Amino acid sequence: MLLAMPLVVGEALVVSVTPFGERDALVRLVCRERGLLRGLVKGGRGKASGAVLQPFNTVRYEHFRRLEGQLGSLTLEMVRSRAGLWLGRPTGSAVVAYLSEILGEILPEEHGYVGLVAKIEDLLAGDLGWREVAKFELFLLELAGYGLRLQPHEAVPCLQESALAFVSPASGRAVPRLVAQGYEARLLPLPAVWGGVACAEEEDFGRCWQLCGHFLNKALHGRRLVARERLRGVLVPASEIAVGKMVA
Repeated sequence: MLLAMPLVVGEALVVSVTPFGERDALVRLVCRERGLLRGLVKGGRGKASGAVLQPFNTVRYEHFRRLEGQLGSLTLEMVRSRAGLWLGRPTGSAVVAYLSEILGEILPEEHGYVGLVAKIEDLLAGDLGWREVAKFELFLLELAGYGLRLQPHEAVPCLQESALAFVSPASGRAVPRLVAQGYEARLLPLPAVWGGVACAEEEDFGRCWQLCGHFLNKALHGRRLVARERLRGVLVPASEIAVGKMVA
């Protein structure tokens, strides 16, 4: 009889938990070395496991499976709780739901990505504002092969000096205002926070959301991100409040 041995031992973030049968749970982790990893946690629906399996807790895990390609089983031990994400932070639960959804949709399983876990931890440790979320989406698009080229040296060439103002929806390259003349309706506005024309806070939020959303839609082949749509409703009021502070 073959005995299952730990395939991997390390630390990871809990991404999502799905009920499996009456007592068990199907858990998806994001690991520093292997990216997204799924496994079955025996008794994972019990009270004892509830605190450990909260999304984006840091856990120590052991992954067991006999054959490559099998789901395998996980044993988990708490390293760091992030229950504080829900305490006194209105956007916390919305961001957690969004991260659980987008990571599972856009990235393949068991493919390591350098810096992914660190980027998630940085986002969760920050203010959870729209700028941080948009910056994280730029990083995800880069990992998924849809990286945007928004720096001046990456932009569409222009013989005359001209400020960057738009982004090509096909190539993801920034476009100078002079080059864009006559084609503005076909291009995406470049957010001011990433080098575009200055505008109000709320408008720039809309630019970032539209730009990232366009390329996420391409990366996901049109699949909807429901939690992302809900997150926008949480982030928009925060943007309006910021505008009011700037005016005051």
